[in-house]
Amino acid sequence: MAERYDYLYRPLLERSLLNYQVQYLARHYDFGKQSRVAALIVAEVNTQIEKAEAQLGIRRVPPFHLYLKWKGQELLFPLFAPEYLEPILRDEGGFRVSREMMITSCRKEARKARMAPVELLGVVDPGYFVRHGPRRHEPQIALDSRRSKITSWRESIRGQIETLCPSSPLQRIDALDTGAPVSVVRQLSQFVKREAGCGPTVSNQLVQDLLTVRNVCCPRMRHLNSGEMPVLATSVNAHLSEEVAARFRRLKPIILTVWTEEELKTCSWGDPLPDEQMAKRIVRVCFEAYRQGGLLSLMDLQWIFHISVRKISELIRRAQRECTIIVPTPGTVLDAGRSMTHKDIVIELHLQGHTVKEIARMTYHSPRAVDNYIGTFESVLILDLYHIPKRLMARILKKGISLVEEHLRLARKHFRDEEDRKRLLEWKEVRF
Repeated sequence: MAERYDYLYRPLLERSLLNYQVQYLARHYDFGKQSRVAALIVAEVNTQIEKAEAQLGIRRVPPFHLYLKWKGQELLFPLFAPEYLEPILRDEGGFRVSREMMITSCRKEARKARMAPVELLGVVDPGYFVRHGPRRHEPQIALDSRRSKITSWRESIRGQIETLCPSSPLQRIDALDTGAPVSVVRQLSQFVKREAGCGPTVSNQLVQDLLTVRNVCCPRMRHLNSGEMPVLATSVNAHLSEEVAARFRRLKPIILTVWTEEELKTCSWGDPLPDEQMAKRIVRVCFEAYRQGGLLSLMDLQWIFHISVRKISELIRRAQRECTIIVPTPGTVLDAGRSMTHKDIVIELHLQGHTVKEIARMTYHSPRAVDNYIGTFESVLILDLYHIPKRLMARILKKGISLVEEHLRLARKHFRDEEDRKRLLEWKEVRF
């Protein structure tokens, strides 16, 4: 069991500013991916800049820290920290103990604004009142009322997606935030020149680049709105088949709206957060990440909202099913893991007669990805008509065996016999 936890959670330890900066140097300068010299340079640059900014009174928000303005105070809640993983990796209490560690850390910060315990738990642990609050027996809702509720929720979700236009961290920094005191930069350039053997021009540029990367990953407080949080997410340009090791995976600095101003004002602290509102928040941050070039995994979402991966998966599937959308995650965009709902939606809309362009617009997915799903599905249909074995199909199509099996399951779901499949393919101008 401990090995399984290690496989699932240890990649989060690689989502550090230091590792992101080292990989930046490996991609843009003459350093190896595991260069000790690069790590030494990054550590020295960060240490010296932190000291300089502390003297200047500059405060930054590290990744996975929720920034909140509360009763005139600026608060930073560490929703994730590497030490939270220790109970999980040692198999000593699991996520429950990690969550308690997070709440303890946040409680220290909450005292600055005299935040009530019920308010703190509502902000950082929305599932608390579901787990510990009184169980409410809700009255049965009439079918017509339920349909109206689902329709209203669907319109709310889709309206939210339509209006989302998040600003990336790079768009938020200004001229005052791209540099550092001249004396510090000169000192660091000399350090790089001595340790890496670079010339003065390259050394200076390297230091400036590292400063910019750091400032993008850790924005100043004044560049964030209350309820926002910077995160290092998986890049939409990541090549998971090549970048297997999490340490070398391409990341993207993004900023998420964990809480909107309206949600903070209208939330009834102490009451369980309705599933519809929780799903709306999850869908929002996934689309915010995607529109900044990043993707959030279920594990990322678990630490952002501190609810179980199983519950998050359930809420995402419900949103996709009832709102006919595809929520961008590594599973739906990079085809990582076993996320079938998005393929179900695309194929079903295709079989209803919608064009690729219409499906892309309805699901908020890229036309290229939609066309790829449809093409793979039709290829599997053709090969299955000729009774080609599954493993041979996978080799011909250069797809995984599990993906072929999933498309076969879809084929059997929508077509009862071979004649129905032939009619579809003949309509697509396939000749037998």
